[in-house]
Amino acid sequence: MNPADPLDANLDPDQDGNWDCTGAGCVYEPYTNFQEFYAVTDSDFSSPNGVRLSGLIYDGQVVLEWWQFRAATLNFDETGSSAVNYLKMDQSFSNDIRYAYIVDDKDTNFLSLDAGDDEVHLAGNWTDAWDIYYEGSPFSAPVRGVGEHEFGWYLLDHDNDHIAEGTDPTNWDTDGDWMVDWFEVHDDEEDGVRGDSSPIRYDSRQTG
Repeated sequence: MNPADPLDANLDPDQDGNWDCTGAGCVYEPYTNFQEFYAVTDSDFSSPNGVRLSGLIYDGQVVLEWWQFRAATLNFDETGSSAVNYLKMDQSFSNDIRYAYIVDDKDTNFLSLDAGDDEVHLAGNWTDAWDIYYEGSPFSAPVRGVGEHEFGWYLLDHDNDHIAEGTDPTNWDTDGDWMVDWFEVHDDEEDGVRGDSSPIRYDSRQTG
């Protein structure tokens, strides 16, 4: 992808979109780079122009800029935003389930789950060795107040704000749990509970 080319926003290189088979035959609906950056599947927000024309409000203002849209979708202006911020990287408290966790599980069959050979690439409940303050507890959640980071944080958090820059536009299954990113984001939007099924947290094979 070329960061100087805005047309890249409309591409879907990892082909992790949706197949609509409600009509005669199936039609592929792309999950574009723009949508991946914000982790949205709502068709009203599928492009910058769509967002600007939607009338979405953030902090009393109509959303016109990218940072406003990001803040609105992650509920930055509301109390308890940590409960709905589905792109939050770190585990903020002991029973917090909304944190990034990317695994290469190396399994070859969805129905056969073998955690013994899992390779963890990113974990919001572990502390990265870079700038670690409490060196004796790398397998506990990072403490932001002393400058600690999530294990493997740089894979999704490019600006070091403890929030993922969406899902990986080059990987159809960012967290490695065998579910396409579009489906996991859409599931969150449909049930109204953001983060219970997350494209950046290996979870779909752990439920029920």
